[in-house]
Amino acid sequence: MTGRPVLLCHRGASALAPENSLEAFRIAMQYGMNFCELDVFLNGEGELVVTHDPPAQRALPRLQEVFDLVRGQMGLYVELKGPRTGEALATLPRHGVELISGSFRLDLVEELRHAAPDIPRSILFGTHWQGRPEAMLQACRELEVSYAHPCFRPIEPTLIGAFHDAGLRVMTPHTNDADEGRYFAAIGVDVIASDDPRILTPLQVLTGRH
Repeated sequence: MTGRPVLLCHRGASALAPENSLEAFRIAMQYGMNFCELDVFLNGEGELVVTHDPPAQRALPRLQEVFDLVRGQMGLYVELKGPRTGEALATLPRHGVELISGSFRLDLVEELRHAAPDIPRSILFGTHWQGRPEAMLQACRELEVSYAHPCFRPIEPTLIGAFHDAGLRVMTPHTNDADEGRYFAAIGVDVIASDDPRILTPLQVLTGRH
């Protein structure tokens, strides 16, 4: 795979504004980020709300509000956190919003596959998958995903190569270390994430990966 890495702010520009807030997404757009990652649960009214933890009795942005904010300007990586979030995502009008969606929970990735097969899918692999590349590849094949997202360290070039050989794009753990960001770019990671867009913007000039 060649080309520049996709730059993604984790929970918006969460180093510069409250995580998963509309302001965090606005700042990410101001820095020219390609995508923002966010987390969703269903609230008591059955709406998708943007929060890393189950929603409490406090104001949360609705995912539809984020869609309206970023439409045509920045993509979204929607991490499914709670039950029925895959089905709910399939029902939202998303014209003009580029989406990737995934989860640590294979059942939610499967739910999304049935409900909205046109949305590119990702599996987030936690530490219990570490050292099991064939198991990760098998899960990706079974759920017909486009992205593999190993959320552990270290990330070895051989793992990136195995995913690429299987036709997958790769996203790695979010990093707030500039050296690690450059390392991820050098080994061919396709999507590089950080809380801080200032870590990511220098990576825009990197080209010629293979």
